[in-house]
Amino acid sequence: MNLINLIKFGAAAVALLFAYWVGVQDGHDSEELKNARSEIIQLRGQLVDAQTKHKSDALALADLRVAESRSRDDAEWMRQQLSEIERTAKTDADRRYNRCLRLAAEGKELLDRAESAIKFCEENHR
Repeated sequence: MNLINLIKFGAAAVALLFAYWVGVQDGHDSEELKNARSEIIQLRGQLVDAQTKHKSDALALADLRVAESRSRDDAEWMRQQLSEIERTAKTDADRRYNRCLRLAAEGKELLDRAESAIKFCEENHR
């Protein structure tokens, strides 16, 4: 009977060790699952932030394109007006004045381009 009790105690000890090992593995898996869930939540938040920024950048870029188109239209109108004035110019002073007007129009066009680029950068790269 002593051998049977020894086998019973051995089997109980093995079962206890097996249950402990299964519990440790389950706890380890549970901890990894918690970490994975928190990382997923964090990544989803970053994704939402990135999508919001992307939409904001797209809208700002569309506004910039519209402003640039308007600026090009204005510049083209000024060039046409200057061409008309140059055709009607008769003296050297008129030609110099027209040259100054052309340079002023080009300067305004460059300034408009720079201002729109600076505005875009200020709004989207803080």
